[in-house]
Amino acid sequence: MQLKITFRYVIAFFALNMLMVELHEQAHIITGYLICGCYGPRDFNVWATCERCVFPQWSFLATLAGPVFSCSLMWLGAWLMAKSTGHKKKVLGFSLLFSNLPFARIFTALAGGGDEKIVIQAIRGNIGLVWSQLMAILIVTIICLPPMIIAYKKSAVPNRFLLITGFATIPLIYGMLYQHLFLNWLLKKGIGSQSYILGTPSLILLHFLLMLLLFFLFRKGLLQCGRLRNDWPVGSFTKQ
Repeated sequence: MQLKITFRYVIAFFALNMLMVELHEQAHIITGYLICGCYGPRDFNVWATCERCVFPQWSFLATLAGPVFSCSLMWLGAWLMAKSTGHKKKVLGFSLLFSNLPFARIFTALAGGGDEKIVIQAIRGNIGLVWSQLMAILIVTIICLPPMIIAYKKSAVPNRFLLITGFATIPLIYGMLYQHLFLNWLLKKGIGSQSYILGTPSLILLHFLLMLLLFFLFRKGLLQCGRLRNDWPVGSFTKQ
């Protein structure tokens, strides 16, 4: 079976990516609420604990919750690719892996940001900024790079380097343009920014529901992006 990226697959993957990004933020926010007893401000990609936090010394756990959520699903996706025998599960694993943005986490750490650096600074206290950044880069790379390597090794498609590179970088680019710039701009303009449900502006909730509907409508495209060929072995991924 030859991997073929269809229009339906692209839409389903985009919706899945948007869902995973928001669930990452919800992991932060819900953990922050459990620690602090209140919700802090947020937009599509930036959040904070509330000023009246009951246990501010433990707020770093809310920061840690997001990467734990995303990295767990990255590794689940890599495991599905490596261990599953069915093509659909392998494609699902591939999609789950890259919809949780492994390269974006590495890129953010290299750029000097990211949740991991904040957690390291909170745990290590007086550690210098440079050392905390270097530690964050090392930890994020150790966690996020192997799943992408597994995806590369298990792919048996033409130009698999371009395939992995595309899925690693393109979601980072459209995420910055669509979510960080456009959707956050709508919030700043006051569109859907006033009505909060569980600490989340209504625009973000409506966007999440829209992506959920989009994923439901195009979900079959996520698992049917292969094309049968008699001269190819069954499976889009190697058994190595």
